[in-house]
This record gives sequence, structure tokens and C-alpha cells, in this order.
Amino acid sequence: MSDDHVLRRSQASDAPAIHRIRAHPVTRRYQPLEQRSVEDLRLILDERGHAEVTPWQNGKLEWTVVVNGDVAGWVTVSVTSRSHHIGTIGYSIAPRFQARGIATRAVRDVAATALDPSGLALERLEAVAAVENIASRRVLEKCGFAFEGIARSYLIISGARIDHARYARLHTDVQGDDRTRDDGAPHAHA
Repeated sequence: MSDDHVLRRSQASDAPAIHRIRAHPVTRRYQPLEQRSVEDLRLILDERGHAEVTPWQNGKLEWTVVVNGDVAGWVTVSVTSRSHHIGTIGYSIAPRFQARGIATRAVRDVAATALDPSGLALERLEAVAAVENIASRRVLEKCGFAFEGIARSYLIISGARIDHARYARLHTDVQGDDRTRDDGAPHAHA
């Protein structure tokens, strides 16, 4: 049975489901997530979900991953330097939806939008993953991100400084995976 995947801009109504995913021990294992109330998440998701996807946008934008009608996770892009056309991408998928290619599809589509001259027009999209988070590192590699090295003691997760693998994708990188999705369908921008 095939999953029905939808990648859409985040909405305030996604907050309870995102809150549950953020609170799950498996999610928290590799994510440096700040504790937030459902109401705080509503405000954040509403703001990030309504931020325009334009070549002059600054700040954070967020997409929600929906599978068979259930919120399965999120993808965030932060424009970190508009003058240098640099951004970062982060993502998380609920444990029950992992290992099904969902993160790969979502990251691929959002990265394409971030690097598209008519989208966010970024020229460099960066990402980090805890060194031990092999699944997340594989997602980035499948999406055409190049490994650039290890950032020692990069982020604090659950009170401990954790080494992270650094990755980046440039707008000039040609990646065959961008032409088709995991299911063989032509790629469409988010």
C-alpha cells in the first residue's frame, strides 16, 4: 500500500501534532529542540507558514509533511544571509513514519524550492546532522548534499555537546535525484 504524501506550508492547526512529535524521545535524541508550549508552536507555525517564498525573503519558513492525512513531520528553511544567498534546512519525521522515504521526498522538494531562482533564490543550503544519526545523514546525501566535514561539539542536545556532520548543497550542483522522486513521478516544486 502506497502512502499519500503531502508537503504543504505549515498552519497553526498543525501545532498539537508537531508538539507530540517534538516531545517523542526518538525525535529528541538527535534534535536540539527548545521546550515550547502548543500555543507558542501555533504562533511560530502560523508566522513561518505564511512567510512568502520569494527571492528577497528573510527569516524562517516552514512546511508540514502530511502522510495519509496525519501530520508526519516538518521541514524548516532559515535564510541565514540574504546578501550571501545562504540558508539552512532542518527536518524531523515522527518515528512511526521513519524509514519510508518520507524525509527524503520532503527535503528534496523543499531544497529545490530554496535553491530555485524563482523560489528563495538561495545559492547555498546548509544542513547538519548528529554524527551518529546515520538515517538523517543518508537523507541529506540522497538529496544531493555534499559532506563537508565534522563540526566538533557543535550543538547541545539533552545537555551534552554533540559532534555534527556538516553538509551543503549549492544551486549549481546537478543531482540526478532532482529529476524524479522516489516514486518515479516527475519532481514538482513545493
